Amino acid sequence: MNKNYRVIWNHSQGNYVVTSELARGKVKSSRSSTARRLTAGCVAKAFMALASVWIIQPALAAPAYGEYASGAGNIINIQDKDVATSDDSAHALFVEKGATAHSNNVNFTTDGKKAYGVYVNGAGSNIDITGGSVNTAGAFSHGVIAGNGGRIKAADVVINSAGFGLYADKATINGKNLTVNSQEYGANAIGSGAVIDVSDSRFTVAGANSYAVLAENGGKTTSINSHYVTTGKNSSGGWVNGKSVLTIFGGSITNTGGGSTGILAKNGGVLNVDGTTVESTAQGINGYGVNTVANIANSHVTVSANGAFGLLAENGGKTTSHNSHYVATGDNAFGAWVNTGSELNVFGGSISTTGKNSTGMLAKNGGVLNAENIQIDARGDGALAKGEGSRVNITDSIISSGAYYGGAVTAYDKGFATVRNSKLIAVDNNSAGIYADYSGQVDAENVDIEITGAGYGVGSSFNGRTNITNSKIISQSGGTAFNVESGSVLTADNVFAEMDNNKNPGELTNAITATSGEPDLKSLTINISNSLLHIKGNNAAGIVARKTEGHINLNNTVLTVDNGPAIIAYNHALTTVNLDNSLLSGTTLLETGLDPYGEDAGADVRGITVDASNHSQLQGDVNIDRSKTQASSVSLDSGSRWQGAAHDLQDLSLAGSSQWNMTGSSTVDNLTAKDSTITFDHGAGDFHTLTVKGDYHADNAKLVMNLALAGDDTASDKLHIAGNASGTTKVQVHNAGGKGAATLEGIELIRVEGTQNGEFLQDGRIVGGAWDYALVQDKNGKWRLVSDPIPVDPTPVDPIKDEGGDTGTVIAPEVPQPKRTPRARPEVGSYIANLAAASNLFTLSAADRPGVTEYRDALTGKVEKTTLWLRNEGAHGRFSDSTAQLKSTTNSYMTQLGGDIAQWSLNGRDRFSLGVMAGYGNAKSNTLSKTTGYSAKGQVNGYSGGIYAGWQQNSQTRSGAFVDSWLAYNTFSNSVKGEGLGQESYKSKGMTASLEGGYSFAFGEQQQYRLQPKAQAVWMGVKTGDYTEQNGTRVSATGNHNVQTRTGVRATMYTATAQPYAEVNWLHNTQRFGSKLDGVKIEQAGARNIGEVKLGLEVNPSQHVGIWGGIAQQVGGKGFSDSSASLGVKVSF
Repeated sequence: MNKNYRVIWNHSQGNYVVTSELARGKVKSSRSSTARRLTAGCVAKAFMALASVWIIQPALAAPAYGEYASGAGNIINIQDKDVATSDDSAHALFVEKGATAHSNNVNFTTDGKKAYGVYVNGAGSNIDITGGSVNTAGAFSHGVIAGNGGRIKAADVVINSAGFGLYADKATINGKNLTVNSQEYGANAIGSGAVIDVSDSRFTVAGANSYAVLAENGGKTTSINSHYVTTGKNSSGGWVNGKSVLTIFGGSITNTGGGSTGILAKNGGVLNVDGTTVESTAQGINGYGVNTVANIANSHVTVSANGAFGLLAENGGKTTSHNSHYVATGDNAFGAWVNTGSELNVFGGSISTTGKNSTGMLAKNGGVLNAENIQIDARGDGALAKGEGSRVNITDSIISSGAYYGGAVTAYDKGFATVRNSKLIAVDNNSAGIYADYSGQVDAENVDIEITGAGYGVGSSFNGRTNITNSKIISQSGGTAFNVESGSVLTADNVFAEMDNNKNPGELTNAITATSGEPDLKSLTINISNSLLHIKGNNAAGIVARKTEGHINLNNTVLTVDNGPAIIAYNHALTTVNLDNSLLSGTTLLETGLDPYGEDAGADVRGITVDASNHSQLQGDVNIDRSKTQASSVSLDSGSRWQGAAHDLQDLSLAGSSQWNMTGSSTVDNLTAKDSTITFDHGAGDFHTLTVKGDYHADNAKLVMNLALAGDDTASDKLHIAGNASGTTKVQVHNAGGKGAATLEGIELIRVEGTQNGEFLQDGRIVGGAWDYALVQDKNGKWRLVSDPIPVDPTPVDPIKDEGGDTGTVIAPEVPQPKRTPRARPEVGSYIANLAAASNLFTLSAADRPGVTEYRDALTGKVEKTTLWLRNEGAHGRFSDSTAQLKSTTNSYMTQLGGDIAQWSLNGRDRFSLGVMAGYGNAKSNTLSKTTGYSAKGQVNGYSGGIYAGWQQNSQTRSGAFVDSWLAYNTFSNSVKGEGLGQESYKSKGMTASLEGGYSFAFGEQQQYRLQPKAQAVWMGVKTGDYTEQNGTRVSATGNHNVQTRTGVRATMYTATAQPYAEVNWLHNTQRFGSKLDGVKIEQAGARNIGEVKLGLEVNPSQHVGIWGGIAQQVGGKGFSDSSASLGVKVSF
C-alpha cells in the first residue's frame, strides 16, 4: 500500500482532494520547504465560514501557500526559516481537516491582497506557533486566522497585518507574549464557540474605525495583562456584541484617534474589565443596548476630548463599576453617563472631570445611576439627573462641584436624585452642594455640605424641589446655606448650618436667599424645621428676599446672625417669614431697601411680613426705608417675644401672651396688642418713647415702663399715640433708681392726641424711695404718675382791699397750691417692725427670770438652790408710723433657757449668782397702708446668747435690795415682702445689755407681802446694714442704740404654794425705730413713752419645781400697743 499522499486541485469537483503520490496534479509535499503555486477553481467554500464579507473571500483561483497540511493525523513541523507568498489570496501557512502544524521561530510573510499569514480551518485542525513572526502586507490581508473549530496556539510571535491581527470564527486562538500590529482588528472572536485567549501581549491597531480586541456574535475573548493601542479615528480599543463575552484582566487600552472609544459593549454583549487602564478620546467604557452588561473593576479610565464620556450605559444597557477611576479632561465632558432605560452602577473608586462645564455623572432621559462610596471631583455638576424618569442615587460618597448654577448632586428638568451619608463640596461661586432646577428634585439625608467658594449649600430654581434632613452645611468662604429661586420648594429638617467668610472676607454670607430672575414669577416656599443656622463673619445676613413672592417657614429652628440683619428685603420682594417655636436673631431683625448684591435697590419692597407664633423669639431692630417699602408688618402670637426697636414699621400686632421688649425708641404706624405685653427695656439705662403714628388698639394689653422716680421732671419711658386709642391697657411702672419725690402736675407717661376710647389702668405697685405712686388721667387726657392722686384743696383766700385810700382797688390774693401728701409704702412699716422686734425680742427684767429660793432638803439637810429655768413668751403688738398712713401689727414668739453656773454669799443671807442664757425667737408683721390699700409682710428669725449676773440682799425671803444685769449677742435673718413686689432679705445683729435695781419691802402680819419699787435701763445695739432693694431703693435703719428705761413698782403676795403679783411701769425710749428709704425717714409713732401693766402668778408644786406665768399690756401714743403672755418653769437641783 502506498503510504505517501498528495493534495491536488480537482477541476471537476472544484476543490482540493487527497490522492496517492502517483496521481496527476501539482502538489506540495508535506515535507517540502519550497512554496509552489496551486491554480484551480473557486475555493470559496473553504473560506466562507470566516464571515467577513470583505476580508476572507478568496479568489476563484486556487490559492498559493507557503506551508500546507490537510487531513487528520497529518503533521508538519516548520522551524527556523522564512515562509513567504506574494500572490493575492495566498496563505503562508494553511492547516485544515484535522491536520497539525508546529512552527518554531519561523517568519511567515504574504505580500498579496486578501492573503492570510497563518490560517487553520476545521475541527481538529491545529497550529502551534512559537517565536518568529507573521507578516501580511497586502490590502485586506490578515495575520492569524482560525475558522470552523480550528485552533491556533501562538507564543512569542510578532504579527504585522494590513487587516486582522488575530481572528477566530467559531474557532480558538490562544496567544501569549504576542506583538500585534494591524490596520483593522487586533483580536476578534466571532460566532458561537469562538474563543480568543491572549496574555502578556501588545496590540497596535492603526486604521480608522478599527478595533483592538473584540468578541462578536457569541464569541468569547479573554485578555490578560495585555496592552492595546488604536491610533485611527473612531476606533475602539475593545468591542463586544450580541451574546458575546469580552473579558479583560489587567493591561491597558489606549486610543489616540479622534472620536475613539475605549471599550464598547452593545446589543446583549457581556464585558468584564478588571485592573485595566483605559485611555481614549471620545468614550471610555460603554454598555450599550438592551441586555448588554458591562462590569468594570479596579480600573483606570481617562478620556480627553471635549464632550467625551468616561463610563456609559446607553439604550437599555447595564454598566457596573467597582473601585475604578474615571478622568475626563475635556470641556463639557462626562465622567459617567446613562440614558433611557439604562442602569449605571458605580461602587467605589473616583471620577474626575477637569474641563469647563464637565460633569461627574449624568443620568438622562429615564436612565438610572447608582453610586456608592465614590469620590467625584467635577468642574461642573457632580452627579446630575436630567429629564423625566431619570434617577441618581448616591450613598457614602464624596462629591465636589464647581458648576455654575449646578451642584455636587443636581436634578434638572424633572430628574430625581437622592444622596445619603455623603460629603458634598461646592467649590465655586454659584455652585451648590445639592441643586434642583426646572422641576427637578433632590432628596438628601445625613450629608455634610462644605462651601469653599461662596456658593450654596442647597440651591433650587424654576420649580425645583429640594429636601434635606439630618445634615450639616459649613462654609468659611461666604455663600448661602439655602438659595431658593423662582417657584421652587425647599424642605429642611434637622440641619446644622454654620456660615462664615473668614477665608473670603467681603463675600456676602447668608442662611437663606429667596429670589427670582423676574419679579412676576410665581412664589417659592422654604420650610425649615428642627434646625440650627448660625451666620458669622462680616457682610452677613440671615434671610435675603428679592424679586419674588416667597413664603419662608421656620419651625423649631434657630437662625442667628452675629454681624448683620436677620432679614433683608429689597427690589420687588413680597415675602412672609413665619416662625413656629423658633428664634430669629441678628444685629438688626429686619432691613428694607438695602443693596447687598450691588443691584438697583430702588425698586419698592412690595411687602415684608414677619409672623412669630408658638413661643418664637425675635431679636434685633426693625429698620424700614419707607421710600422703598410699600408694606411691612411684624406680628407676635402664642407666647412669642421680640426684643428690639421698630423704626418706621407700618403694622405691629401682638396676641396670645406675646411680648415686645422694646430696646429703643420706636415708631410704628398702627399697633394692636391683645393679651400681650409691651416692655420698655431699660437694660442700657436709657428711657424710650414709643410713637404710634396711627391708631392704637388694646385688648387686655400691658405696658411695662420705667422711670427714675422724682418730681414732675422725672426722666421716663413714654407712649405717644398720634391717632386714636381704644381698649384696655394695664400699665406697670418700674422705678429705675429714682429716690422718689412729691409731684405737682405729675409725671407724663402716655399721651393720646386722637379719640380716646381706651383706658390705661395701673397694674401693680409703683414705688420709689419711701413712696407709692398712682397712674391717673388728667383733665387733658394725658396719663400721669402722681405721688398723691387726690390732693386736698386749700382753704380759699378772701380778696384784700387796699387800705391806702378809698379807691376800692382789690388786690388778688396768691392762690395757694393744693396740699399734697406723698403716699408712704407699707414696706417701711415692715422694716420698722423687723428692727423693733429684733431689738426687743430677747429683752427681759429680773422678774422675768425667777429668783433663786433656797430650801433645806429634809433627807440630806443640805440647802438647795434653783439653777435652771425656761421661759416662753408670745406677744401681739400694734403701731402706726410717723406719716399716719401705715398700720402695722406684729406677732412674736420667744423661748429662752438659762441657768446659774456659780452662786456665792458673803454673809450667808445674801446671794450672788452668775449664769448663762440662750434663746430663739421669731416675729411676723403685717403693714397696711390706709391710703393705697397695699400691704407688706415682714419676718424676723434669730438667736440670742449671753450671760447674766445678780445680787439679792436676802435670798431666802426675797426682800431687801437687789441688782441685776445681763449682756447678750443677737443675730437675725430678716425679710420684707411688699404686695406686688419681690421679697427683700437681709441680716441684722448686735448686742443688747441691761442694768436693773430696786428694793423689796416686806409687810403684813407674817411679812407675806412685798412691795418692790425698781428701775431698769436696757441698751439696744442690734443693727441692720444698709440694703438696696431690687427696685434700686436704698434702705437704712434708724433708731439704733436706743436706750429703753423702765421705772415702776411690783407688788407680790407670798403664800405657801403661790405668789400672785401685779406690776406697773413707765417705759421711755431715747430713740424711735425707723427706716430711711432713699433719704426719706419714717419712724414708729407712739412708742417714745409707754405705760405697762403686768399681772401674774408663780406656783411651787414642789420644793424642786416652780412654774410661773403672766400677762402684760403696753400702751403708748398714736395707737401703739403690745400685749404679751409668758409662761416659765424653774427646776431645783
